Amino acid sequence: MSDTESLTAGQMRSLEKLPADHELVSTGHGSPIVCGPRGELLAVKPSGRLVPLVQSVQSYLYVNG
Repeated sequence: MSDTESLTAGQMRSLEKLPADHELVSTGHGSPIVCGPRGELLAVKPSGRLVPLVQSVQSYLYVNG
């Protein structure tokens, strides 16, 4: 996050209540990033909700083949 940005109350609550198998990875730019138990990356939205940072995608050949 930039010098002028700070975490929202929702983000702070979410980070305080992270399960032991989740790890805070970054708070540098934008929403904080958390690594989940299976290695998935999650963004902490301003409301505190954890959402997938990377959406899974189907193979181009599978979709258009």
